[in-house]
Amino acid sequence: MENIKLNVLTQAQYQFLVSKEVDGYYDDRTREQLYSLIDKLWAHKQAWSKEEARLHKRFQGVEFGILFPGQRKTTGPLKFKVSLCINGDHEGDIITGGTLIVGEHGCVQGNVSAEEIICKGQITGDVKAGTQLTLSSSGSLLGNVVASAVQIAPGAVFKGKCKLGSDRPKPVQPPVEKMPIKNRISQLFGAG
Repeated sequence: MENIKLNVLTQAQYQFLVSKEVDGYYDDRTREQLYSLIDKLWAHKQAWSKEEARLHKRFQGVEFGILFPGQRKTTGPLKFKVSLCINGDHEGDIITGGTLIVGEHGCVQGNVSAEEIICKGQITGDVKAGTQLTLSSSGSLLGNVVASAVQIAPGAVFKGKCKLGSDRPKPVQPPVEKMPIKNRISQLFGAG
């Protein structure tokens, strides 16, 4: 491993941060470590080496997705702003402002609402996707769907009703007033 000039982080901390993806999903402990290192960089910004400055720029403002590992069983409603990946069992409703991924071994029993939903495992409950629902060939969805777009792979199981389209209200445009041409000319040139 090549030593990189660092002024704030240790080589191990730098390698740990470099090995992570900006749009990745991580367990609570890993997310805590990542945010701690990003905070450490920010707190010592006057001392950054060129590599540390690049690293901070890469991770500035990032909100890592939350990973629920395969052996984890959770219950109750979940509400997050960030993306979520469930590889374990969850019983209860889920609302997230980001993407929800139900992994191949993941199982959700409850209603789900997210900007985008990718189901590789099982969902039993109604689903609302702001942009798209993707049901993989290993996926199973038993419930009604409301989404702007739905993609169902061959081999996937879907039992329920599907409503395509957006429930988002369309922005109201103010009416355009048409001014008589004589008034527009006088307004432009100050002529009466």
